[in-house]
Amino acid sequence: MVNAPRDPERRGGAVAVDVPHGLAVAQELSRRSFLVDFRPGAGIRIAPHFYTKAEECDATLEEIGRILETKAYERHLDARTGRY
Repeated sequence: MVNAPRDPERRGGAVAVDVPHGLAVAQELSRRSFLVDFRPGAGIRIAPHFYTKAEECDATLEEIGRILETKAYERHLDARTGRY
């Protein structure tokens, strides 16, 4: 789910994507050299900018899908509790 106001006048330049296990997914993205930020209550921030091409944003979203599908985020969870 994209976490951003629908009104373009209220949106900024970053997009936040709220996914299950968002912090762990963001940590796995960082491990894979994807530049993102996690914000509690908002999700994984992807910052489209003139430094970040549209193709790179698309690749980040595709990688999020792969991480969720393969459960690769689990390496960032505590094995005893299943938490971060």
